[in-house]
Amino acid sequence: MLSDDDILAAVRRGLGAPGADDAAFPAAGAHITRHLLVAGEIVRCVETRTEGTAFHAGTRDLSDLPEYDVLDRYPVPPPADPGAARSTLRLVRRGSVAAHACSTCTNGRKPCARCRGAGDVACRTHVPCAGCEGRLCCLACEGTGKRAREAADRPQGETASRVRCRKCGADDAACGKCRGAGRKKCGVCGGTASRPCPDCAGGGTVSHDFCAGTGRYVEWTEGVVVREPVVDTVEESSDLPARAFAWTNEADAWNRVDHVGEDAFPPDGTDTGSGPGTRTDLTKATDLTKATDLTQDTDLAEVAARLKPRLGFRDGEVARRVRVRYLSLARVTHDDHPDRVYVVIPGRPAPRVVTVRSPRRAWRLAALALLVLVAVVAVSRLLT
Repeated sequence: MLSDDDILAAVRRGLGAPGADDAAFPAAGAHITRHLLVAGEIVRCVETRTEGTAFHAGTRDLSDLPEYDVLDRYPVPPPADPGAARSTLRLVRRGSVAAHACSTCTNGRKPCARCRGAGDVACRTHVPCAGCEGRLCCLACEGTGKRAREAADRPQGETASRVRCRKCGADDAACGKCRGAGRKKCGVCGGTASRPCPDCAGGGTVSHDFCAGTGRYVEWTEGVVVREPVVDTVEESSDLPARAFAWTNEADAWNRVDHVGEDAFPPDGTDTGSGPGTRTDLTKATDLTKATDLTQDTDLAEVAARLKPRLGFRDGEVARRVRVRYLSLARVTHDDHPDRVYVVIPGRPAPRVVTVRSPRRAWRLAALALLVLVAVVAVSRLLT
């Protein structure tokens, strides 16, 4: 954490004043507050367990699936990575597997529902002629065999030649494909009025879907354990606008917490590193409630306090990973610089300074903009 002297020296450098020249930004009149940025995520592996009846058509060897007695008591090791993709584990309850012979079919076959086991279905003896479709089969008798008093006109655009009608004998009047009949024998049944059933191909039976044509099926009680990650995003800035994150970059002296397990922070502020930008070792962690006893790292204690409301265990939670980073910024105002706020960001080789408008200046600019708007409206009304 930067000292007050380091913070004021950084602001002086940002103003272009020599480091030793305290007169450019004297300590008297300077007001320093510290603010913590915390960003990252809490990833929980959440587990759900369900039990129900499973079914398989035919035969199946279930010896490759684990067995259990009580699903809730079956031990499943916590995942090495709580953020791993969704996974599903299927189990078989011990002694629940039962193989059955299908009682609603014969060796996996059942009568065809379409032909009712007959093997054939009814069919039309004749079909409309593809050339004239029965409408203008003969221009003289229209397929009746008796000539009309007045012959019909040839269809507009017809190019096919007409032949003698086999019914009324009129020359050059009948369709060349059906010769005035208007229909032809069915090409499927040959005019017999019966054709093989398309569902059973004439056999009269079809495969039984329930048992997949095997005549057997297997039932058992199945337990299913599903694990999937649930991500809680963390992004907090104490008493600073949300855009404060945009003032920082990866080169700044972020401190990082990366821990997999039930606990979130080390006891008594234990930290394997030293100085800013180090990575906290949380392999030997303790309960979050002890985070309030941290004395060696006050920033880490504040991070613990910030995260505490988020770290309650959810139903089905079996593992978690806390991966956050935090950075302490200093906000500096000065009586001699009422229109500016200086934000000091720790980093290497030296802290950076971001200058923003003070709330006072922002209000003044807003008031000026409002005054200009009122003036414009007033002038426009006078002109109209």
